[in-house]
Amino acid sequence: MSARLQLLDGGREADRHTWIDLWAASPMQSPFAHPEVCRLLGPAEAKLMAAVWTEGRGRILYPFFLRRIEGARGTGSRGTGTRGTGTIGGDRRRDEPGGDYDLNDIVTPYGYGGPLQWGLADPARSGAAFWDEFDTWAHEHRVVSEFVRCSLFTEQLLPYPGRLRERQTNFIRSLDMPVEELWSGVSSKVRRNVRRAVSEGVEVVVDTEGRLIDEFLRIYLATMDRRSSADWYRFDRSFFDSLHAALPGRFVYVFAQHEGRLISADLILNGGDTSYYFLGGTDDAAYSVRPNDFVKWEVMSWLRRAGYRHYVLGGGVSAGDGLERYKRGFAPNGGVTFLTGERVFAAPVYERLTAARSQKLADNGVDADEGFFPAYRQGGDLPTDSELEFVRI
Repeated sequence: MSARLQLLDGGREADRHTWIDLWAASPMQSPFAHPEVCRLLGPAEAKLMAAVWTEGRGRILYPFFLRRIEGARGTGSRGTGTRGTGTIGGDRRRDEPGGDYDLNDIVTPYGYGGPLQWGLADPARSGAAFWDEFDTWAHEHRVVSEFVRCSLFTEQLLPYPGRLRERQTNFIRSLDMPVEELWSGVSSKVRRNVRRAVSEGVEVVVDTEGRLIDEFLRIYLATMDRRSSADWYRFDRSFFDSLHAALPGRFVYVFAQHEGRLISADLILNGGDTSYYFLGGTDDAAYSVRPNDFVKWEVMSWLRRAGYRHYVLGGGVSAGDGLERYKRGFAPNGGVTFLTGERVFAAPVYERLTAARSQKLADNGVDADEGFFPAYRQGGDLPTDSELEFVRI
């Protein structure tokens, strides 16, 4: 049985259509694997791509961004690199005499991703062949490292050939049960808060078309301001319009309404049989009527009626924090470790970039974070010193 690796360019219309057709044919239909959603959730300056493996009826879909490493350049002769030696080869750039070329790395979009697989007779064997060909491509494109945010459903992923690092606990709530079991399966605190909201006259409003997006933005952006959240999380109207266009019928806004005013909201993205909490917020003055727990409970109830089997609530910012404890209340037995995958394709280059970045961090009085990968991107907003970070190969 012949197998084939294909690299799709998310910037090309024909490739996007191929990607969307493949995504639609997948059993998981993960929203985080859709090209238009990926585009919204990645670095703007990077190139969106997907590696596709076709083997009989089996498929692999691996969305990622190819990202230039700013301030780092390599030099070398045409085709001099050899996989496994720590050098980087590839064709010279025609516009640069002497063979100077950019160095790149790979990062997956925000959310849950990695190399999704389905229909393969032997995922381990197919995965080994896929990674062998993909690594050849990565070497030819002067990729230094790879960082993967993995799906929580590890059975949907290929075996990963690099390091898997345990991050925060995330929570998945099973939904395929009678509503009485769903209710008894949340914490007593959640049940108490939902009852309080109902007694205060809080009602649910569900929007599957985005007609209440301005109300959601009002609540969401005020919440981001209150939490002093990073600019990246302050999405504007165009972001949500693009999300609606990419996932028609696969998103739902669930609001809590009190005395005629919408006071809390969650945005949910739906896959094949799994739904994901994506964004949410609450009016600061509304906490006394407990709208947060009410909204989460109504989300679970709505998803169950709609036939979804799993609800991914996500996790906290750091292990054991208040947000993690809050989400645990909805899935006390649903904790799953979120994993990231890490690989270095050219160790000497990685080490040299990291040494330059470590010196820059020290010069600016910043302590290095041993868990940050790739290490040479830590503190990315620091001023660039092209001499320190220039790499010759």
